[in-house]
Amino acid sequence: MFVLDRVLGNTKTDESLKLEVQRKEKLSEVEYIELAFHDAARRRLRVTTSAGNSFGIDLGPADALRDGDVLVGEGEPLLMVVVKVAPTEAMALRMSKQLPPEQLFEFGVRLGHMLGNQHWPMTVENDVVLTPLTIDKKVMETVVKTHGFDGIVWEFIPVEPGDVPSGMPHMHHEHQ
Repeated sequence: MFVLDRVLGNTKTDESLKLEVQRKEKLSEVEYIELAFHDAARRRLRVTTSAGNSFGIDLGPADALRDGDVLVGEGEPLLMVVVKVAPTEAMALRMSKQLPPEQLFEFGVRLGHMLGNQHWPMTVENDVVLTPLTIDKKVMETVVKTHGFDGIVWEFIPVEPGDVPSGMPHMHHEHQ
């Protein structure tokens, strides 16, 4: 099996690469793979291209694959494989009001407990906690409402792989 082990660049951010991909498409030297959002963060996986060819992907511990990334591998200099990542959303949670300093710690612990108890991966950007949409939106909203957070608001926003984690690092534990 041929292995793709390098990201050459991204067609959305590199105009010259985009033009090269368009040129190679005419020569049938470009194939496409479609990845689910959660697979884009995996560094090793097996894929089948739009042309029906099977490849392995074996990347270093770098960033998640993004929509438009171009993959290449040793020994196959002509073929480019372009990544298409299915779009997804994240729940963006933030405080709707200023809490007194003595309540901030409790708020953070309660929010962390809620997210961890649901095994929802998350990241923090400035004053926003982002957790990718892993289940139905209504269920996520219900979980937040059930925990009775006073002063929290949320919305669903589009995200790219790498903006939010696609999975929680799993630590062994048991629920009693």
